[in-house]
Amino acid sequence: MRETGGKRRGWRVAGGALALVSGVALMAAAPFSAALADDGADVPGPDMAAELAAAGVSSADRGALSGRRMVAGRAVTMLKAAPERAFRELVARVGEADGLAASLRRAGVTRGDAQAAADAVRAAAGGPVHAGTRVDIRLGKPGGGGMRPLEALTLKPRDDLSVTLERTAAGDFSVRREAIGVTVTPLRVSGRAGDGLYWALRGAGVSARAAQDYLKAIGGAVDVGEVGAEDRFDLVIEQRASQDGEANAGRLLYAGLDRVGASDVEMLQWSVGGETRWLDAGRLGGEAEGMIWPVAARISSGFGMRRHPILRYKRMHKGIDFAATRGTPIQAAADGVVIRSGRAGGYGNQVRIRHEDGTVTSYSHMARLSVAAGTRVAQGDVIGTVGSTGLSTGPHLHYEVHQGGRAVDPRGVGSVQRATLSGEALAAFKARLEEYRALPVG
Repeated sequence: MRETGGKRRGWRVAGGALALVSGVALMAAAPFSAALADDGADVPGPDMAAELAAAGVSSADRGALSGRRMVAGRAVTMLKAAPERAFRELVARVGEADGLAASLRRAGVTRGDAQAAADAVRAAAGGPVHAGTRVDIRLGKPGGGGMRPLEALTLKPRDDLSVTLERTAAGDFSVRREAIGVTVTPLRVSGRAGDGLYWALRGAGVSARAAQDYLKAIGGAVDVGEVGAEDRFDLVIEQRASQDGEANAGRLLYAGLDRVGASDVEMLQWSVGGETRWLDAGRLGGEAEGMIWPVAARISSGFGMRRHPILRYKRMHKGIDFAATRGTPIQAAADGVVIRSGRAGGYGNQVRIRHEDGTVTSYSHMARLSVAAGTRVAQGDVIGTVGSTGLSTGPHLHYEVHQGGRAVDPRGVGSVQRATLSGEALAAFKARLEEYRALPVG
């Protein structure tokens, strides 16, 4: 009897607990249902059933029905119009083919604001913003035409500089520049050339830009196409780490090539006369570099006074003319830097190159220009093609040589002097070279 009574008491306790849970559930559901129902809706109708289903208060086999509008009631008031956001924040990237202004325009910035912001950033950064740079943008409330004004933007034009623009009460932009600490350490990379030097460099983790710079640097001393599979590349690159946690590969500092069965190459980037260029460690002494003719063609007109074929009066002919056909490639007479590339009055399309000893060579009446101002060229590099632009009666190349600021007969100039290092400059160069040679390969 005690056992039977115990069982009965257990069933009574379980039943009471179930009733209590059911009551709590009904009490919780009642105000929730009332809050969702229409005013005065005592019994859930079709609208109420849809609302409960959308809120998940339905059998699981019906799935999700979220996203439905709620009916108006004591707890829900329908809005006549959605409120406009006070601002928008977005992120853009500077495009490869255009600059900051065009990238801002694509992000929704007005034309005037985009150009004003781009000009302000360029002035603050001291130059254009590189492709791929991230730009954080904040747009304000829309004005006439629905366009939002630019309120602020922040970007890093360089890894050591952050620039922020904010719109002032006067409507223009205030500019804030913040310097970012950057630690620069040299990183040495070496490896086997294998089947292709460029792809061997890329496979060793060298960036595309550094690989291209390396090929250009050693190309001044050897024919890159003759590099053997067992030859080994050796280069030093800047490794830049900023205080904000970013790490980037910097410029190429040293380009070496250990060759099997041939002389090794060691090129070091160095500043000579205020100009930074690649110097061959094996050719630091003063030496003459022979000049080549820019085209292989006969000389049709020499240096000196002559009757101009178009102007019909005598005047000084400051160079020599080569009777080359239209489209003939024109080569640089010696290593140097392009100081002009463009239209030059009666000379037509013209390229001017300054060589290491100050000699300047000039190439005129060209059909096509293949180099831009500031480009470093090596002897034999194609700089354009023969044409007949400017004051010209037919296709030919007008070639001039200037020394000490005056034109001289090109036939009397057979070479130019390479820049030399001596004294403290030579000692500093050798010390830097030894420093790079001692670096471990990383």
